[in-house]
Amino acid sequence: MSDLVLTQLAATRQRLDMTPFTPERLADMAPQDIARIPLAVGNRKVEAGELFRMEGRPGETLTIVPARANLDHLGAGMSRGRLVVEGDAGELAGAGLAGGHVQVRGSAGGRAGAGMVAGGLDIAGHCGDCLGGPLTGNTRGMAGGTIRVRGNAGHRAGERLRRGLVIIDGDAGDYLGANLIAGTITVAGRAGAWCGSGMRRGTLLLARQPASMPSTFNANGAWPPGFLALYRPLLGDPWHGVLEGRDDSLQRHLGDLAEGGQGELLIASAAGNP
Repeated sequence: MSDLVLTQLAATRQRLDMTPFTPERLADMAPQDIARIPLAVGNRKVEAGELFRMEGRPGETLTIVPARANLDHLGAGMSRGRLVVEGDAGELAGAGLAGGHVQVRGSAGGRAGAGMVAGGLDIAGHCGDCLGGPLTGNTRGMAGGTIRVRGNAGHRAGERLRRGLVIIDGDAGDYLGANLIAGTITVAGRAGAWCGSGMRRGTLLLARQPASMPSTFNANGAWPPGFLALYRPLLGDPWHGVLEGRDDSLQRHLGDLAEGGQGELLIASAAGNP
């Protein structure tokens, strides 16, 4: 085995901050030194070697196998390499990602991809609230890179998005793209209430009519979005049937007029059906 695999030995009741465990931070460390990295468990510090079984040596790919979905900050601040989570991730997976790729093969908690600036985050299951939103104390959310959620996303996905692409294959909760500054969010399932509230610029591409949008959006009729030719390979199977034959009939709404009205909300099925 060439790359490092960390397998959690047993679930802990307390949450673990996994910020030190990225391919780049471990690249020049010997296995015995990695085992001595302290992790906070409640009000005490425990060395990583007491919590994880380690196999292989540091390389471009780091694999972490959680015993419970309470490992937070997985891939946080990464700038290169690949981190694979063989299970569910805790809060802030891929937060502040600056490069490389984080792959979560289960679901993820809240604020996944918060403050991202580059790289890719792929979540095979569902994710919690505030996907790609701002980090605590910041006024802007994700500023670059790509997030893909194969399942459903919680409330306020893409809040204050500054740049980048968020692809949600399932449903999204309320306040999708709230206060969007720029960038693109797509939802192949259903979106909740107050979709696009306060957005300034950017694009929300929806397969179906959302539960509601603010009254400060202006219906702009059918519109042929030329950019879809570029996005089709990225959007993949969930969008194949939705977009078939509809490139010239997406319903366009401009808004939020209360914030200048330079954003757009594109809906493939105005009736709310597939």
